[in-house]
Amino acid sequence: MDQANSSQHRFWTLLSKKISGEADPVELQELHLILLSNPDLHHHADMLIEMWAQQMKDSTAGSEAAYVRHIMKHKDEFFVEETHGEPLYTDPFPEEKRSFFSKRRLTIFSFVLFIVVATGAIYMLTRKTETEPVAGQSLSSIATKNGNRTKIILPDGSQVWLNAGSNLDYNNEDFNKNVREVSLNGEAYFDVTKNAEKPFVIHTKTMDIKVIGTAFNVRSYNNEKTAEASLIRGTIEVTLKNRNGVKFTLKPNEKVSVANTETDEIPVRANKKVAVKENSKPVPEFSVDPLKPNPVNNIIPEIAWTDNRLYFEDESLEDLAPILERWFGKTVIVQNESLKRNRYRGNFKNETIENVLSYLRFSKPFNFKFENDTVVIY
Repeated sequence: MDQANSSQHRFWTLLSKKISGEADPVELQELHLILLSNPDLHHHADMLIEMWAQQMKDSTAGSEAAYVRHIMKHKDEFFVEETHGEPLYTDPFPEEKRSFFSKRRLTIFSFVLFIVVATGAIYMLTRKTETEPVAGQSLSSIATKNGNRTKIILPDGSQVWLNAGSNLDYNNEDFNKNVREVSLNGEAYFDVTKNAEKPFVIHTKTMDIKVIGTAFNVRSYNNEKTAEASLIRGTIEVTLKNRNGVKFTLKPNEKVSVANTETDEIPVRANKKVAVKENSKPVPEFSVDPLKPNPVNNIIPEIAWTDNRLYFEDESLEDLAPILERWFGKTVIVQNESLKRNRYRGNFKNETIENVLSYLRFSKPFNFKFENDTVVIY
């Protein structure tokens, strides 16, 4: 078993012990470390804990038996194989891992079935991927609509978590031959399978990112003012497009921010040395900075979305509007020009857009109303 699979099996074991109340402090700490190293698992853990708590609350001995019979009948309906490579979910409980549950709290059988079916259900509820080949081309195009996020596995085994309102394209005939190339408009978290002979390259509007095997986040929406690449582990080589050879390497816990503009009249601004060709023209403003977890909650803002968390710090309402649009799948219009300059911070999980706006206006007041699928702030 490879290291990634071993880590995931251990995660399921520890999560099960936590839910059943049998995890000791050392195991809880181990689970915490696994979640820090695998931010995509946070959302699954939270949803499973919440679903199990609700099931225990609502079930009696008789209804639990009926529930088990029901999921036994329908469990196969929850598993759908992703067309880009491997199935997204497999049975997380191999036979030798199923012996630690307390009979006083729950049966092994019902708990295992709950985890498997709930995991499949989570996938079916969150999977909103659209994959359509372009006529006359061997192009795979994966798109997420506003209000949805999804996970895919590419043919080489690399995993991609795609944020709302994003597109990922690649040529399925050439991919994984001499090079692994994809194009991104939007935001995605990549966990790239290591292959030194076949570099993985991500093309965005402002930069190209070359990797061998690593985990990092790329945010590059064509309609936003800046684009970012944030490195979690490994190394990535960043080349700024149309910037006369500006190229540099990011180290873990660093990010690069680049002005999303075609002009070349803005001077370079960076806090570290980068390779720039001699006699080159000025390049757009960019910076390389360390990733800074919030000292209070230890959240890394750049990857908070992978935990299904809407998180922002010191964001203007003008810039926040498109973020809310993508997150909740609703059009957001700010009618009052003076309100656009107000700045807000927030940390939300599993909240409605009405709850989010109601909370924000306590900080700097505004009114809002709903008109069908549009939210008007005034």
